Amino acid sequence: MSKKLFIIGLLVVFPALAVFSQKHDSLNVKLNHYSLAIGLGWVHYINTLEIGADNATINSPGLSMRFFWEPEHRLSLGLETGFYRLFKVKSKTYTDITGQATMSAIPLLLAVRMRVVDRFYLSVGAGLAAMFNKVSGIDKTISSTIVSYSNYQFSASYIYPLSKSWQIGGEFKVLNFGKTADWLYSLQVFVAVRL
Repeated sequence: MSKKLFIIGLLVVFPALAVFSQKHDSLNVKLNHYSLAIGLGWVHYINTLEIGADNATINSPGLSMRFFWEPEHRLSLGLETGFYRLFKVKSKTYTDITGQATMSAIPLLLAVRMRVVDRFYLSVGAGLAAMFNKVSGIDKTISSTIVSYSNYQFSASYIYPLSKSWQIGGEFKVLNFGKTADWLYSLQVFVAVRL
């Protein structure tokens, strides 16, 4: 009887010891990453102005920032923001009094990015935007801020890895601001770091 108990005890204890004694795989690779990217480039406003369209400056520099969670599969989820000037209009009257109106936007978008093929990505995003209006002339300035709730973007980007942590890339983006029905597109170069 004691032999049977001893053998049963070995059969129970031995597999448990074998499981606990295994070491972690030395080839274990971190499959989840986070990335932070900053981009700078050219922004073009699709001119829909009814007044002052001929005097509008519709090309300007733009800045973008993105934070992405990159799991092991093709989809990434992140937040995107930036600063874009939509237009600047300068006008001059017959008495040499000048006026100026500008509109800028800071979007805050929830974005989904998908790797289509190696190093080529497509992205869509939707969210809020704060839009800033400023009108100046005759020694007075009027400013206002509105919140646009229905904004979205589509973008295509190419990301080239420089090292395990650093990446560079280029991106073409189309943005729509729902409150004012304004469109712009942007061509940017960005630098990203994987955290």
